[in-house]
Amino acid sequence: MFTAVTHTRVDQGTSTDTNTEPSLGLSGSVGGQLQSGANSLALQYGGTFETERDLGDGEQTENSSIVGASRFSHFDPGSRFDFNLGHTVSSVRNNTGFVVNPSDYDTQNTLNAGAGVRFYPGELSTLRFSGEAGKSFGSGQLNDSESFTAASEFSRRLSERSSGGVNVSRSWSNDDDTDITIDSAQLVYSNLLENGAFRLGAGASQADTEDPDGRLTESDAITGFLTRTWVASDWQTSVEYNRRLSDSATDLSLELPADIEFIPDTIRIRDLVVSDSILVSHDTSRLCSACNLGLAAEAAILESENTGATTHEYSARIALGYQLTSLQRLAFAYRWQGDAGEDAGTVIDQIHRFNISWIRQLAEETSFSVEFDQAYLRSRLARNDEEQFVLRLRLSKGFSLVGQPR
Repeated sequence: MFTAVTHTRVDQGTSTDTNTEPSLGLSGSVGGQLQSGANSLALQYGGTFETERDLGDGEQTENSSIVGASRFSHFDPGSRFDFNLGHTVSSVRNNTGFVVNPSDYDTQNTLNAGAGVRFYPGELSTLRFSGEAGKSFGSGQLNDSESFTAASEFSRRLSERSSGGVNVSRSWSNDDDTDITIDSAQLVYSNLLENGAFRLGAGASQADTEDPDGRLTESDAITGFLTRTWVASDWQTSVEYNRRLSDSATDLSLELPADIEFIPDTIRIRDLVVSDSILVSHDTSRLCSACNLGLAAEAAILESENTGATTHEYSARIALGYQLTSLQRLAFAYRWQGDAGEDAGTVIDQIHRFNISWIRQLAEETSFSVEFDQAYLRSRLARNDEEQFVLRLRLSKGFSLVGQPR
């Protein structure tokens, strides 16, 4: 449960509009894991309901949001067959634009299902054929979309720590009466090192796009990825590069739902693009005896296969936590997102978010916190700059159930 005061300022050029809204709200999340033989289930869902009153005109408004994912999988090493089911609910926005209030995004539900069968041509080789299907249901201005991917994966163990393979797939998708077919092939190599892991992939993708008017467009791209992770007892660093040809509808069956523990705040809707992205992250508890630090930065270049337009996307985050006492904790977080067009050095749309919170443990599963959020929206587009400040008092009650399945 929480109560908050939100103050928003909008720059109108010659004047500034301000409004202050007190609010009451309820938020919560539930998560769990179940493992029984070859069956596993993981889920985490969270939601917020908030009612606000504008002190200027007395108008009462209500905001609600929900985000989460669940995943069921069946995998038995002694069996040739495996299958999975998944559900994801997330906030979605279009290609450009930010808002200071996350509840202003549209909501999208996605259902996923897939199955595979494995063969063993030799003691060191595995061949798997699989199919994955995904369908999304959007609210607001979002369109329903769907896709299906058929794939074959051949892998061979090269040593105790390394393996190589070949992945081939074909995807069919439909979004707003636009049909896209993508064929992909990739060579993959992975090596488990003493201090982390290394993975490398290289290949090509080719896409055919059929518009509602019957016009057919062909696209192709060299694709690949490179991942290097360093792991120690109290820190972890990773560098990831990825180049791919895809669109949001195809990703419904190409990608599994987001990591249950790290569900993104918002997901973008994209047309068919060739994307190059690099992500660098570092997390450590070595900063001091009572603090931890997390850093991440990502940059991406996206070229639309439909319009030829090139855009640049950037994001960065810093999270710092300090344990004041055994019952008190101080946390600071900063997130930045920016968009640029053809000129990578000119950011045309960006948002800064700061969060400072003090948490006091009242009992084993009960805590009280004071949180101060700031958001600054800056744009070179034909829109107004915005600033928002939120002071929130929160009382949290948790629970946990741990059991051993029979």
